[in-house]
Amino acid sequence: MRFAAIQGDYGHVASKNGTGAVMGRKKLKAVAIARGIRALRVADPRGVFQAADDIAHDLRTDPSARSLYEWGTLPGVANLSKLGVLPIRNYTTNLTANVPGADMSEWEAPRLRANFDHRGHQCSACGMHHCHMSVIRKGEHAGRIVDEPEYEGWSGCGWQIGAVDRDGIAWLATQCDRACVDVNEFGWICGWVMECVEKGYITKAQLGFDLKWGDTEGAGRLLGMISRREGLGAVLAEGVKRAAEQLGSPAKDCAVYTVKGATPRGHDHRGRWDEMLDTCTSSTGTMETGNPVHPTEVGQPARISIFDGVQVAKYVAGLHGRRSFEDSLGVCIFTTRTRLENVCRALSAATGWTFTPDEAIRFGRRTAAINRATALRCGHTGALEYPSLRYGSTPVDGPAKGQAVREQWETMLDTWYAEVGYERKSGRPWPKTLRALGLDWLARDLWGKKA
Repeated sequence: MRFAAIQGDYGHVASKNGTGAVMGRKKLKAVAIARGIRALRVADPRGVFQAADDIAHDLRTDPSARSLYEWGTLPGVANLSKLGVLPIRNYTTNLTANVPGADMSEWEAPRLRANFDHRGHQCSACGMHHCHMSVIRKGEHAGRIVDEPEYEGWSGCGWQIGAVDRDGIAWLATQCDRACVDVNEFGWICGWVMECVEKGYITKAQLGFDLKWGDTEGAGRLLGMISRREGLGAVLAEGVKRAAEQLGSPAKDCAVYTVKGATPRGHDHRGRWDEMLDTCTSSTGTMETGNPVHPTEVGQPARISIFDGVQVAKYVAGLHGRRSFEDSLGVCIFTTRTRLENVCRALSAATGWTFTPDEAIRFGRRTAAINRATALRCGHTGALEYPSLRYGSTPVDGPAKGQAVREQWETMLDTWYAEVGYERKSGRPWPKTLRALGLDWLARDLWGKKA
């Protein structure tokens, strides 16, 4: 399966970009890590603790981070639904009222958590109130221990497939984890199949059973077919793009994916153009720039017009580098929702180096350029940096109704390429861009004598 995940501690899953598929291809079943017996040494222990205290204070008190500290990603459902960014029924609507049985008062973060008996199950030594273990109280799965779904679980196993039964969604999201399947890609596949069945693009005979919107039990059955590559599941196990191409139009026309082959995270990016552009131009499969965190710290405006293609492209390009820097540290991006200066202080204290925010951005952009070169070598050129027909469609209702991203897409790409210093035609970083990043060797590799 191309979107297999890697599961670590119970309920903690690395699911994006087919990491489990890579392990499977190498016949690697698991990795066991033995505890060491020596203490971790840092250059400046007091400096590390001071930086950590400041970061923790920001996470607990800053308005942009506090809800994440208190509730994890649970507030995402209610908040994003108000912006038209919650994917509902495979991008066929942006109105929660169009889903039978939907009561948005039940989807506020405190109500979501209180619906289950629960206890914290955070990552080791993490103080965030995130990743709880829960027990289903009622219904067919009463008594089952499940992982509290992240926002992506509520989205992929819930709203994207037209389901609003919170117990059923929590069960299905946990089944995805146990099967080591990426909950996002599964949601895009399942919602797509449900729409295709409804419209007759996929028949009951092809699927083997009837699958309707909101049917979490049927979705669980589909998950089993995909995991075991049974029947149509063998096609779906290839991921949304390959499955859509195999079935062809009109089924293909309602599938959500990037032409490059990845799928977006569990958002409706038609109301969030910055993330759609980031996803399509990324060399990491999902997002390479990520959510803006204190954008003014790196010279970007606090806010932009979200449906102005030029502003969006300049914004995404201007933030380029921070996420790659954070990923290179091997830290959770939920704990870096603070000023970049604080992250650099922690790194400097740990290593004994002197690292500034400007150096961090430069480091991240250097990493992104190397990733871009690797992707180009694998055939991921600029010609693939487009959304699928449904992914780039115009919303028919909701807050983003009538906002047509496809009409501005070429302008957005032109602007983004100019701002990051890459050549639009080939997708390669320009030699002067690479030299400015200290990548003279890569300039020669990509451009030869022209470098």
